[in-house]
Amino acid sequence: MARRKTLALLCVFAVLTAMIVVVAACGGGSSTTTSGPATTVGPATTSGASTTAASTATTAVSTGGAAKTLKIGSVMPLTGPLSVVSLAFTRGWEIYADEVNAAGGVKIGNDTYKIQFINEDSKGSAEGAGTAATKLVNQDKVQIIIGGILESEMAAIYQVTGPAGVLYAQANANIPGAPQDVSADKNLQVRPFINHDDTQPIDLDYLVQTYPNAKKIALSVPDIGYDSMVTSLKTEAAAKGLQVVAEEKWTWGTTDFTPVMTKLEASSPDVIWAMVSGQANDQLKAARQMGFKGVFVSNSPLGADVFVATVKDPTMLTDVICNSPDVTHPNDGMTKIMNAWKAKWPSDGFVSDSIHAYDMPWVLVQAMQKAGSTDPTAIQTAIESMTNPGDVKTIEGDGWFGGKARFGVNRVLYRPLPLTRIMNGVAEFIGFQVPKE
Repeated sequence: MARRKTLALLCVFAVLTAMIVVVAACGGGSSTTTSGPATTVGPATTSGASTTAASTATTAVSTGGAAKTLKIGSVMPLTGPLSVVSLAFTRGWEIYADEVNAAGGVKIGNDTYKIQFINEDSKGSAEGAGTAATKLVNQDKVQIIIGGILESEMAAIYQVTGPAGVLYAQANANIPGAPQDVSADKNLQVRPFINHDDTQPIDLDYLVQTYPNAKKIALSVPDIGYDSMVTSLKTEAAAKGLQVVAEEKWTWGTTDFTPVMTKLEASSPDVIWAMVSGQANDQLKAARQMGFKGVFVSNSPLGADVFVATVKDPTMLTDVICNSPDVTHPNDGMTKIMNAWKAKWPSDGFVSDSIHAYDMPWVLVQAMQKAGSTDPTAIQTAIESMTNPGDVKTIEGDGWFGGKARFGVNRVLYRPLPLTRIMNGVAEFIGFQVPKE
């Protein structure tokens, strides 16, 4: 079951291999830079069709003392089939740390900190994740661990961090609300990442507005426990005058989506919806090859840049809706990340997953600054108080922590969600849309 859940990746491990070169030296280790303190400043909120959203900056702060080191442990599947997704995430984190350290560090309370990531390999297993977390807690003495792609990894990490009093910031939630997700009975576990299904009403609204004659939706769903998301999509669609006319589930290991798309096409849908899958580009190709000419929706963060780079055919790449920023029209914050990537890894194509990865440690640092402390309990308390839009800054715009009604605690990041349409092989950024809690 744990391996099957990889299909729900918020990232795009199945296609990133075609876009980046995985360098062995990037798989682990840590990074540090030098010097004195800084304060991080966040981006402005954006919405609608703007393409100029967020920017970030660091401002040096003079201090009489030497900077301390804030060690953040990361646990990710650095080897195995998920190594490329880990590469995108760890690079986003590294870019953030480099930026802070180059400015001299970050001011938290009365102290200034440089940031050091210590990256450990989970090997994509619960056992590996537990071993990595144990090493980080007992040997490296970290107070914060970030990471986990699979639910099995998340559970194993928390089994170590919870009793040790270490803050665990999970980097994903394949299925929001699953037993491994944040909840009232998991102290010192937070999620500086979005709910995948918050994109559903946004995408449906865009469908109704842009394609008023598209009424029938067929769902392509990885068979890994998405039932609650399917139910909510059906309810939301019906409320907007749309109908889900077919649903096909597919199992882990699927590479040929022709049988799935053949069954969906038989229902004569106006829309095929690939639900939260890093293989949505493969599904698009299969659907077009089967003759489907309608609207294709992918509500994972799979980048429009990935679709364009891997599908290539402009005819196939028409009327495609996805929930990713358009890196061909980046805002200031995205541009900075892209430039940092290019400077550090000039031979590797940029991967947009690093954008939301960059946000994660930045969000945690903002909570530390609010708390005036790096103590795990103080950080969590600060997070639970940052519940108003704008209390949290992200590359995508003003965010906040919420989730009380759904998860029992306000420890889940909410932020503007990007919406992009691809037409004739060209990505058109529609804008950042604010989700509803």
